[in-house]
Amino acid sequence: SSSAASKPATPASTAQVGQAFLSAAAPVDAAYKTWKAALTAANGNVLSLTSQASSYVVVLTTFDTTIQGMGATGQAAADIAKLVADDNTVISDLNSLSSQTTGTEAAWDTKGIADGVAAIAAGDAVRADLGLPAS
Repeated sequence: SSSAASKPATPASTAQVGQAFLSAAAPVDAAYKTWKAALTAANGNVLSLTSQASSYVVVLTTFDTTIQGMGATGQAAADIAKLVADDNTVISDLNSLSSQTTGTEAAWDTKGIADGVAAIAAGDAVRADLGLPAS
């Protein structure tokens, strides 16, 4: 007979999901720090950061795909869905950077910061569901 571990539809324990979340989040945390450092170094010229934005999009997309397949249930699953939706908004912001101009940059910055703050809050909600510390 087949063991429960071989059935991917079996919900994972909170501890297993928490460990998987932390593993998946590590590259995102590093990418976020890199992005923030690039923003600081750009000294207001975010229009020059399209390659960094693209790199961050790749990391976020991988993270979102990973966390959706971790086997979370209940509130954690609902909060993961919200985090992925918020990340998709951030990804859209990052992907739109290349179409910004000096005239639209300030509005892009404001929206990007607000969307990023929402995604961080959503991530912290998932972390709380899983018994993990806030980011």
